[in-house]
Amino acid sequence: MLGQRIPFDLLAGVAGATEDELIGVLRDLVTRGVLVESGEDEFAFRHALVREAIAEQMLGRQRRRLHEAALDVLLKGGASDPALVAHHAHGAGRYDDMVAAARRGTALYLSIGSAYQALQLAELGLEESPDDSDLLAGAARAAWLAGLLDEALRYGRRWRDGADTTTYRAESLYVLVRIAWESREFDEMRAMTRHIETLIAQLPPGADQARAMTAIAQSAYLLDDLDAALLWSDRALALADEFDLPLVRLAALVEKGSTLTERPDRAAEGREILAGLVDEAEKADEWVLAARALNHLVQEPPASPVEQAERLERMRVDAERAGFESLAVSSYFQGRARLAMWAGDLAAAIAALEEGREQDRGYRRRGRWADYHGVFLAGLYLEATELDKAERVIADLVAVPDNPPTTIPGLAFHLACRRGDLARAEATLDQLLTALAAQTWRSGDQAHDLISAALELGLPQPRLDSLAGTLLDDNTWDAYRTLVDAQLAEARGRHAEALAGYLSIAEAPVIGPAIRGTIHVGAARCLLASPSASSASSGSSGSSASSAGASAQVEAATTLLAGWGGWRVAQLEQVRARLGMAPADAPPAVTGPAALTPREREVAVLISDGLTNSELARRLYISPKTAAVHVSNILRKLGVSSRTEVGDLVRRG
Repeated sequence: MLGQRIPFDLLAGVAGATEDELIGVLRDLVTRGVLVESGEDEFAFRHALVREAIAEQMLGRQRRRLHEAALDVLLKGGASDPALVAHHAHGAGRYDDMVAAARRGTALYLSIGSAYQALQLAELGLEESPDDSDLLAGAARAAWLAGLLDEALRYGRRWRDGADTTTYRAESLYVLVRIAWESREFDEMRAMTRHIETLIAQLPPGADQARAMTAIAQSAYLLDDLDAALLWSDRALALADEFDLPLVRLAALVEKGSTLTERPDRAAEGREILAGLVDEAEKADEWVLAARALNHLVQEPPASPVEQAERLERMRVDAERAGFESLAVSSYFQGRARLAMWAGDLAAAIAALEEGREQDRGYRRRGRWADYHGVFLAGLYLEATELDKAERVIADLVAVPDNPPTTIPGLAFHLACRRGDLARAEATLDQLLTALAAQTWRSGDQAHDLISAALELGLPQPRLDSLAGTLLDDNTWDAYRTLVDAQLAEARGRHAEALAGYLSIAEAPVIGPAIRGTIHVGAARCLLASPSASSASSGSSGSSASSAGASAQVEAATTLLAGWGGWRVAQLEQVRARLGMAPADAPPAVTGPAALTPREREVAVLISDGLTNSELARRLYISPKTAAVHVSNILRKLGVSSRTEVGDLVRRG
């Protein structure tokens, strides 16, 4: 009756035995194989069946008396484990003690990031006190953090409907807005936002009003109403400063910084705000806010890969402290994939997403936000031209509820283009265009990917123009808009115009190395197609200048795409062949560190220091699986078979 693992002091108190008497009995039971010493001053039955058999022989009154004796011992000793107190209070039928312990324990477990334990304890307390606001609040938060959105929405609604103070109502709506968004209950989300606006007028200026304003800012940001998000976050910040509300200030800053990162002209300001609040949030134990801020930061192009990797690990730790499962698992591995992409390593990016998808099965839960992890992975499979794998992931996504309207038609169109299936691509395009028209945001990456696929397929010009016009708007990053315009100009034969566009963004920091490699390939094609463009810029004869210029562009692309693959490398090889250059993956004439990408050179140096894959993973903030991919690539590129030979080459280099 005392539990799976029984503390010595609790057993002594319930049994009423002296320490010597109890030691003698326990030694006998351990010797006979009934019990085992499971920890320091802690015992458990060797076999669960023995425990169950003994428990089944007890009368109900006997069980209640034992639970009551255990509860009295725990309360007398000031027990620090509220879950144990609640368990025995429930078994003893002392429900007031149970509810009090459940309240205390729910708050405790939430504070240490144990979301599942907090939810179990809150639900135990709600069995006896179903309208308890503290327990409903804890259950809603815990279920949300654990990714159990149906439960979170149910408890959140009960918390809101039963709120007996404006403070509780404002707080419940703040949490519910987020839960409703992740559950894709957009109509309910908008209704709650209108309700919060009405509530603000009824609240006196101060903490409750500022918290309600932050809730509206969050809702507006999640619904892509960036102007409203900035307006309400600034209002909340003004009240937080006026009434000295540091926690509300942090929450409002997260919403403001996140909103600004979505605007190309103010993204740097948004990143500065988010970076500046992380330390303060961590010191205040506001782990959710700290993890959210860091999650936004690690999605941006890294100024320093090492610093970005450190931020990603910090985000994971903070998310784990909060019990925030989606950030601690899927977002963490997505961050690892983005870092690999910025390092120019497609295989490592795919490996990171595959590992994350294996660990995070939350997308299969009914009501869960669409499986963005799978969308990301399908996109990289398409990037690598692993079309069968992409098709399998897309099939999984079709079975997941609540996909955003553009997800499936976008991936299906992309896949049809890469397979060369014009009829299917045309059939899917109308559905995609309709979905894009209703999408309130635009993505430069998405535009470039889909236009590239459509160009490879040879989509008819009017359809191509319609797609490009729908994919781009004024909020698209300038560099990506220039890239797509250059691609379209090249397709129309306007090579000088396309070349100027490609060259203007060849070093754009917002664009990753693989896409910059494709920009150089496009520039090389334009130089070869329009010798006059090269001769006009260099003063040389057209043919020789275009060939030399194209070769320089191809060499730049070869360096950027050294760790990549798929259709981008296929296009590069086509241009190399036109120039009479050897394939990029041919064995280098001179082996050594120069044959490796910058990331691979870093790994090679560490290999020469004798680091194992596990040690590489810890040093570089990557998984052992990704480390193994790096090592395999290094051995292949250097034409060696052992780590010792890698070390020899590095030392000679």
